[in-house]
Amino acid sequence: MRTSGPDVLKVLARSTVALLCVLTLASCDSGDPEAKIEHLCEIAPSSDEEVLLRGILHTEDIETQVSNRTSRVVEMLQRGLREMGPEKGTLPTYTCAYWPGQQKLERATFGFGWVPRASKEAEESLPKGVPYEVNGIRGETTDTYTKLHVQCDMPGDLGQTSKSAWLYANASYSVNISRTDIDQAARDRQTALTYLMARRVTDALGCENKPLEKPPVVKPLPSQ
Repeated sequence: MRTSGPDVLKVLARSTVALLCVLTLASCDSGDPEAKIEHLCEIAPSSDEEVLLRGILHTEDIETQVSNRTSRVVEMLQRGLREMGPEKGTLPTYTCAYWPGQQKLERATFGFGWVPRASKEAEESLPKGVPYEVNGIRGETTDTYTKLHVQCDMPGDLGQTSKSAWLYANASYSVNISRTDIDQAARDRQTALTYLMARRVTDALGCENKPLEKPPVVKPLPSQ
Protein backbone atom coordinates (compact mmCIF):
# COMPACT_ATOMS: atom_id res chain seq x y z
CA MET A 1 0.00 0.00 0.00
CA ARG A 2 1.55 3.33 -1.04
CA THR A 3 0.47 6.93 -0.42
CA SER A 4 0.99 9.51 -3.16
CA GLY A 5 2.01 13.15 -3.15
CA PRO A 6 3.20 15.20 -0.18
CA ASP A 7 1.48 12.80 2.20
CA VAL A 8 4.39 10.36 1.93
CA LEU A 9 6.80 12.28 4.18
CA LYS A 10 4.14 12.97 6.81
CA VAL A 11 3.00 9.33 6.87
CA LEU A 12 6.63 8.22 7.26
CA ALA A 13 7.10 10.72 10.06
CA ARG A 14 4.03 9.43 11.87
CA SER A 15 5.28 5.84 11.45
CA THR A 16 8.66 6.80 12.94
CA VAL A 17 7.02 8.43 15.97
CA ALA A 18 4.81 5.38 16.48
CA LEU A 19 7.85 3.09 16.37
CA LEU A 20 9.72 5.21 18.93
CA CYS A 21 6.71 5.07 21.22
CA VAL A 22 6.75 1.28 21.10
CA LEU A 23 10.52 0.98 21.58
CA THR A 24 10.61 3.34 24.56
CA LEU A 25 7.34 2.09 26.07
CA ALA A 26 6.36 5.74 26.28
CA SER A 27 2.89 7.21 25.94
CA CYS A 28 2.62 9.47 22.89
CA ASP A 29 -1.09 10.21 23.23
CA SER A 30 -1.45 13.99 23.10
CA GLY A 31 -5.19 13.88 23.69
CA ASP A 32 -5.78 15.35 20.23
CA PRO A 33 -7.90 13.04 17.98
CA GLU A 34 -5.98 14.33 14.98
CA ALA A 35 -2.77 12.95 16.52
CA LYS A 36 -4.34 9.50 16.53
CA ILE A 37 -6.01 9.62 13.09
CA GLU A 38 -4.15 11.94 10.75
CA HIS A 39 -6.21 10.77 7.79
CA LEU A 40 -8.94 8.24 7.12
CA CYS A 41 -7.27 6.28 4.32
CA GLU A 42 -4.68 3.98 5.86
CA ILE A 43 -5.27 0.33 4.97
CA ALA A 44 -3.65 -2.09 7.40
CA PRO A 45 -2.14 -5.30 5.98
CA SER A 46 -4.55 -8.24 6.04
CA SER A 47 -7.39 -6.01 7.27
CA ASP A 48 -10.94 -6.47 5.99
CA GLU A 49 -10.50 -3.28 3.96
CA GLU A 50 -7.36 -4.56 2.29
CA VAL A 51 -8.92 -7.91 1.43
CA LEU A 52 -11.96 -6.17 -0.08
CA LEU A 53 -9.83 -3.65 -2.01
CA ARG A 54 -7.68 -6.38 -3.49
CA GLY A 55 -10.78 -8.19 -4.68
CA ILE A 56 -12.28 -5.02 -6.16
CA LEU A 57 -9.11 -3.64 -7.77
CA HIS A 58 -7.83 -7.09 -8.83
CA THR A 59 -4.31 -6.33 -7.68
CA GLU A 60 -1.83 -6.74 -4.83
CA ASP A 61 -0.31 -3.33 -5.61
CA ILE A 62 -2.62 -0.61 -4.26
CA GLU A 63 -1.89 3.10 -4.49
CA THR A 64 -3.55 5.57 -2.11
CA GLN A 65 -4.58 9.21 -2.44
CA VAL A 66 -5.54 11.19 0.67
CA SER A 67 -8.02 13.83 -0.45
CA ASN A 68 -8.61 15.51 2.94
CA ARG A 69 -7.16 15.15 6.42
CA THR A 70 -9.44 13.98 9.22
CA SER A 71 -9.81 17.44 10.78
CA ARG A 72 -10.76 18.91 7.39
CA VAL A 73 -13.35 16.18 6.75
CA VAL A 74 -14.94 16.78 10.15
CA GLU A 75 -14.90 20.55 9.68
CA MET A 76 -16.52 20.39 6.23
CA LEU A 77 -19.20 17.91 7.28
CA GLN A 78 -20.08 19.90 10.39
CA ARG A 79 -20.33 23.11 8.38
CA GLY A 80 -22.34 21.40 5.66
CA LEU A 81 -24.87 20.11 8.18
CA ARG A 82 -25.25 23.57 9.74
CA GLU A 83 -25.78 25.27 6.38
CA MET A 84 -27.95 22.62 4.67
CA GLY A 85 -31.45 23.63 3.63
CA PRO A 86 -34.59 21.47 3.84
CA GLU A 87 -34.67 20.30 0.19
CA LYS A 88 -31.14 19.79 -1.08
CA GLY A 89 -28.19 17.78 0.21
CA THR A 90 -24.59 18.91 0.50
CA LEU A 91 -21.84 18.22 -1.99
CA PRO A 92 -19.62 15.27 -1.05
CA THR A 93 -16.47 15.72 0.97
CA TYR A 94 -13.91 13.28 -0.43
CA THR A 95 -11.64 11.28 1.83
CA CYS A 96 -9.72 8.67 -0.15
CA ALA A 97 -9.07 7.11 -3.52
CA TYR A 98 -7.34 3.80 -4.29
CA TRP A 99 -6.14 2.41 -7.59
CA PRO A 100 -4.12 -0.53 -8.93
CA GLY A 101 -0.49 0.26 -9.68
CA GLN A 102 -0.15 3.01 -12.27
CA GLN A 103 -3.74 2.80 -13.58
CA LYS A 104 -4.92 6.04 -11.97
CA LEU A 105 -8.18 6.27 -13.92
CA GLU A 106 -9.38 2.90 -12.64
CA ARG A 107 -10.03 3.59 -8.99
CA ALA A 108 -12.29 3.40 -5.97
CA THR A 109 -13.20 6.84 -4.58
CA PHE A 110 -15.11 7.70 -1.39
CA GLY A 111 -17.12 10.83 -0.55
CA PHE A 112 -19.49 11.79 2.26
CA GLY A 113 -22.15 14.42 2.90
CA TRP A 114 -25.65 15.08 4.21
CA VAL A 115 -29.11 14.91 2.69
CA PRO A 116 -32.41 15.96 4.34
CA ARG A 117 -34.41 12.84 5.21
CA ALA A 118 -37.71 14.38 4.07
CA SER A 119 -36.37 15.58 0.70
CA LYS A 120 -37.02 14.04 -2.70
CA GLU A 121 -33.27 13.73 -3.13
CA ALA A 122 -33.13 11.25 -0.27
CA GLU A 123 -35.61 9.00 -2.11
CA GLU A 124 -33.79 8.99 -5.45
CA SER A 125 -32.67 5.58 -6.69
CA LEU A 126 -29.60 4.70 -8.71
CA PRO A 127 -30.26 3.67 -12.32
CA LYS A 128 -30.17 -0.15 -12.33
CA GLY A 129 -29.35 -0.04 -8.62
CA VAL A 130 -29.62 -3.19 -6.51
CA PRO A 131 -31.04 -2.39 -3.04
CA TYR A 132 -29.04 -3.62 -0.06
CA GLU A 133 -29.23 -3.66 3.71
CA VAL A 134 -26.11 -3.75 5.89
CA ASN A 135 -26.92 -4.24 9.57
CA GLY A 136 -30.12 -2.25 9.07
CA ILE A 137 -28.43 0.48 6.98
CA ARG A 138 -30.14 0.87 3.60
CA GLY A 139 -28.31 1.50 0.37
CA GLU A 140 -27.97 0.68 -3.31
CA THR A 141 -25.20 -0.66 -5.51
CA THR A 142 -24.58 -0.79 -9.23
CA ASP A 143 -21.57 -2.18 -11.07
CA THR A 144 -19.73 1.11 -10.58
CA TYR A 145 -21.40 2.98 -7.71
CA THR A 146 -22.56 2.40 -4.13
CA LYS A 147 -24.48 4.68 -1.79
CA LEU A 148 -25.51 4.28 1.84
CA HIS A 149 -27.71 6.46 4.06
CA VAL A 150 -26.64 6.42 7.71
CA GLN A 151 -28.29 7.83 10.81
CA CYS A 152 -25.54 9.74 12.61
CA ASP A 153 -26.63 11.39 15.86
CA MET A 154 -24.12 14.22 16.14
CA PRO A 155 -22.93 15.47 19.52
CA GLY A 156 -23.39 18.99 20.85
CA ASP A 157 -25.31 21.72 19.07
CA LEU A 158 -25.67 19.65 15.88
CA GLY A 159 -27.55 16.86 17.63
CA GLN A 160 -31.08 17.99 16.80
CA THR A 161 -30.21 19.01 13.24
CA SER A 162 -28.63 15.63 12.51
CA LYS A 163 -31.83 13.81 13.44
CA SER A 164 -33.51 15.20 10.30
CA ALA A 165 -30.66 14.30 7.93
CA TRP A 166 -28.94 11.24 6.57
CA LEU A 167 -25.18 11.05 6.44
CA TYR A 168 -24.60 9.66 2.97
CA ALA A 169 -21.64 7.62 1.78
CA ASN A 170 -20.97 7.61 -1.95
CA ALA A 171 -18.41 5.28 -3.47
CA SER A 172 -17.43 5.34 -7.12
CA TYR A 173 -15.85 2.17 -8.52
CA SER A 174 -14.65 3.33 -11.92
CA VAL A 175 -12.31 0.34 -11.92
CA ASN A 176 -15.37 -1.68 -13.05
CA ILE A 177 -16.42 0.48 -16.00
CA SER A 178 -14.95 -1.82 -18.63
CA ARG A 179 -15.65 -5.08 -16.81
CA THR A 180 -18.41 -7.49 -17.81
CA ASP A 181 -18.07 -9.99 -14.96
CA ILE A 182 -19.59 -7.98 -12.08
CA ASP A 183 -21.84 -10.33 -10.13
CA GLN A 184 -23.59 -10.28 -6.77
CA ALA A 185 -20.39 -11.23 -4.94
CA ALA A 186 -18.60 -8.23 -6.49
CA ARG A 187 -21.43 -5.88 -5.52
CA ASP A 188 -21.39 -7.34 -2.00
CA ARG A 189 -17.68 -6.48 -1.74
CA GLN A 190 -18.33 -2.92 -2.89
CA THR A 191 -21.13 -2.47 -0.37
CA ALA A 192 -19.10 -3.92 2.51
CA LEU A 193 -16.09 -1.71 1.71
CA THR A 194 -18.29 1.39 1.47
CA TYR A 195 -19.70 0.56 4.90
CA LEU A 196 -16.23 0.15 6.42
CA MET A 197 -14.98 3.42 4.92
CA ALA A 198 -18.11 5.17 6.19
CA ARG A 199 -17.42 3.78 9.68
CA ARG A 200 -14.18 5.75 9.76
CA VAL A 201 -16.13 8.93 9.09
CA THR A 202 -18.83 8.24 11.70
CA ASP A 203 -16.08 7.53 14.24
CA ALA A 204 -14.31 10.80 13.34
CA LEU A 205 -17.59 12.74 13.63
CA GLY A 206 -18.33 11.14 16.99
CA CYS A 207 -21.81 9.86 16.05
CA GLU A 208 -23.28 9.12 19.46
CA ASN A 209 -25.44 6.21 18.26
CA LYS A 210 -22.37 4.40 16.78
CA PRO A 211 -24.38 3.34 13.71
CA LEU A 212 -21.66 1.28 11.99
CA GLU A 213 -20.09 -0.35 15.03
CA LYS A 214 -20.86 -3.94 13.97
CA PRO A 215 -18.97 -5.82 11.23
CA PRO A 216 -20.83 -5.51 7.91
CA VAL A 217 -23.39 -8.20 7.08
CA VAL A 218 -24.55 -7.47 3.54
CA LYS A 219 -28.03 -8.56 2.42
CA PRO A 220 -29.38 -7.87 -1.09
CA LEU A 221 -33.05 -6.84 -0.95
CA PRO A 222 -35.81 -7.54 -3.47
CA SER A 223 -35.94 -4.85 -6.16
CA GLN A 224 -38.97 -2.59 -5.84
